[in-house]
Amino acid sequence: MRIMIFICLVLSPLILMGMELFHPAHFTANPGMTAYLCHPQPHDPHYDALAYFGPNWWFILHMVQTPLVVLVGIGLLILGGAFEQDSQEERKGKLFAWVSRAAIFIFVVYFTVLDSIGGIALGRQLIVIDQLFAAGEISAYDAHVIQRFLDVMWVDSWIGGVGSVVSLTGSWAVFTAAASLAIYLMMNKKINLLGLALFLGFGWELQLAHASYHGPIAFSLLAIAAVLYLFQSRKSVL
Repeated sequence: MRIMIFICLVLSPLILMGMELFHPAHFTANPGMTAYLCHPQPHDPHYDALAYFGPNWWFILHMVQTPLVVLVGIGLLILGGAFEQDSQEERKGKLFAWVSRAAIFIFVVYFTVLDSIGGIALGRQLIVIDQLFAAGEISAYDAHVIQRFLDVMWVDSWIGGVGSVVSLTGSWAVFTAAASLAIYLMMNKKINLLGLALFLGFGWELQLAHASYHGPIAFSLLAIAAVLYLFQSRKSVL
């Protein structure tokens, strides 16, 4: 299990941390989603990301990000004892463990839905629009209409990339998962106050956004928390 914890909660978050540094934010209203994402963009402090490499990067980013986030969810479930048989000694705070497991499930489902619609599918749609326009199969007006449709869907109240039911459900689920898991681990003396703070910080930052800079901060805190957990659990065994 220690190897799985390292893969899921140290290695995966570190990869995500690096990738999210190139995940821009704040482009929805100005200049607009398609106006920004359709083309490579240099570093601009307003968008937080170190750079943006164009729609192909948006597609690849979310193709890699989605399974890595699932691994993070698996790692959190491991810490919450989801894959362990009931031990002889009664563990404290089982309610918090079950709350965290339910919240992790909701987080993984809704984050995957969000990444599938607003990441993987959107990335391919932007690429195909460019290809059709370059081949002369659609006019500039046609491209404008399609892009306008995508802009509206990006802010759709149900499935949009920002402020939607899907995105907010996933965001609050991860905070609930991190907070309840941290309390459970603390009650069972598996982490100290520093570990508690790191897990809470991870949940709060990821609740705010997974784009830069909140995403990189969140996954950095999670990796540190997992390393601290592994170190403390090793000390307790020794």
